[in-house]
Amino acid sequence: MLKRRTVIAAGLSLASVPMLARAAAAQGGKKPLLIFAGDETSEACKVWRTQWEPLFKQAPVFQKVDYRVVFPKTPALLLKPASWPADLRWVLDAFLMSQVGIEQGAETPRFFLVQNGQITFTAVGNNAWRDVMWPTLLDVTNSQP
Repeated sequence: MLKRRTVIAAGLSLASVPMLARAAAAQGGKKPLLIFAGDETSEACKVWRTQWEPLFKQAPVFQKVDYRVVFPKTPALLLKPASWPADLRWVLDAFLMSQVGIEQGAETPRFFLVQNGQITFTAVGNNAWRDVMWPTLLDVTNSQP
């Protein structure tokens, strides 16, 4: 009888290992998400798209994050849910309900860092990208410049 219980318990333990491994990989292996939100009329966004974005895409840190772009024609459209992909609309909702969202609204270029399903950091402007968001990304991904 003892052997049967041991075999059943061992079998259940082994059966759960792949499931636990998949769950750990899904949680732990998920990359941070960087969202660039801008608009076609902003000169600062044009600078980001032509100067900073190409450098970012060539850097090793780019391989360690998921990168998404929300880039409607005008700043007003940036604040409309229809301008955002359906899976990212929660980011806009959370932003608009935050003090930063209330105060800064459609200021661009804006960057959102999302980790584990939560916005962990946001910055606005090319200087904030260079001085704050870039070092934060390097730190979060354990990367070198």
